[in-house]
Amino acid sequence: MMTDHWIISTVDHRISSALIFFLLLLFIGNNSKRPMFTIRALVSLAVMCLVSWSIRTVVDVHLAGAVSIGIGYGVYLLALSLLFMGAYWLCYEVTFPELIYLDLLALTIYKLAWNTFKVFAAAGNLMTNAPHLWTSYSIMGSLVSYVVYALVCLVTCALHKRIVKKLPDDASPSAMSITLCAFMFCQIVLEFCGRVFTADQSALFLYYMCALLYTLITYVVILAISQLTYYRRHNEDMQNFIRNKMQYYQMSRDGITSLQIKCHDLKHQIAAIRTKSQQENFSKYLDRLEDSIIEYGTVVECGNETINVVLTEKNILCTTSGVKFSYIIDGTLFGFMTEMEIYSLFGNALDNALESCSKVADPEKRVISLKALAHGDMVVLHVENCFEQALTMVDGMPQTTKTGVGHGFGLRSIQNIAEKYGGVASVVAEDGLFKLTVLMKAHPTQA
Repeated sequence: MMTDHWIISTVDHRISSALIFFLLLLFIGNNSKRPMFTIRALVSLAVMCLVSWSIRTVVDVHLAGAVSIGIGYGVYLLALSLLFMGAYWLCYEVTFPELIYLDLLALTIYKLAWNTFKVFAAAGNLMTNAPHLWTSYSIMGSLVSYVVYALVCLVTCALHKRIVKKLPDDASPSAMSITLCAFMFCQIVLEFCGRVFTADQSALFLYYMCALLYTLITYVVILAISQLTYYRRHNEDMQNFIRNKMQYYQMSRDGITSLQIKCHDLKHQIAAIRTKSQQENFSKYLDRLEDSIIEYGTVVECGNETINVVLTEKNILCTTSGVKFSYIIDGTLFGFMTEMEIYSLFGNALDNALESCSKVADPEKRVISLKALAHGDMVVLHVENCFEQALTMVDGMPQTTKTGVGHGFGLRSIQNIAEKYGGVASVVAEDGLFKLTVLMKAHPTQA
């Protein structure tokens, strides 16, 4: 006859860990599910439960002695870890570094859930010898344990997704593997110690408290390392983005100088040809050619050579794109900034404005206005342009719809520059008008 005790000891206890890992497979999982995800997930559940039940049966029935049982539980934990990796790869699109990281996270959360329940169970045994929900071999006691497991898994997975913005998918596979092996070794040692050196209930309670504290610290360290990795990579991408921008504008400076010289020579040559030619049609052609040369040969002069390069280039691009570009600026106000910062600030602001203006259907509305002025000890840069496409605002800034490295850095770069100089960058997008305002405090020696 199957009693509650038999069901719990023979079935539930031998597959409970597999069920926790399956919960984590669903909670941790990303949005890149493989085709036939449901079938893959059910197959993973069946395999994990079967292997878990088989190993636990061998350990519980065929092994004797604390040392042998301790080693058996260490092997059991290792097997579940490998099964989780295989199940996650089967169900989701994932890179190898991500897979190692998620396995490490799953092991940590699994031990958090397990040790949390065990701490309450050991505390219950210390307080009373009577059976209760934490320690009794009953269906109700089993359900209580699964509620605890599910709550701990749900809370820790939700916290991880909220804090960790991006998984370390570009981390060194060897480094991640070494980290996982070190963690696995520590967990196996803990499992061994829990079976060998915890003969009485007080020692068992102390062991689970220490194990819970260890896994909690490990969880916090994983979150911290993930964030540090994200910010390091974000900073590197940002620096590469700005560096590429600077190289681009340095090449533009050489090109604009060369273009200016050629346009200057062409204007003199046209003047010479005009004096020798009396043909009306040829004169009209020369007029159009001269107008074009004036458009492309005009170099902005605002008192700052670096800003001159950016505004001249954007002026040419606006002309070719049918966008009207007006500016009022005293370039000497920005003498406290480095060349790289000026390229990034003005280049990104005007690139975004030009891209948005180019998509406006009405040619009369394709207008960009740039103004820069001093207001007390602050320098104010204001850029306005029309727009028609839908914008999604996140934390006061429009979110890019592009993908790939480099996209979305423009406005963040502007924000970083403003904050560096004790200011702020703000965006207002309403009634078809996009307004970017950047306030910065000029360096005291340059103000």
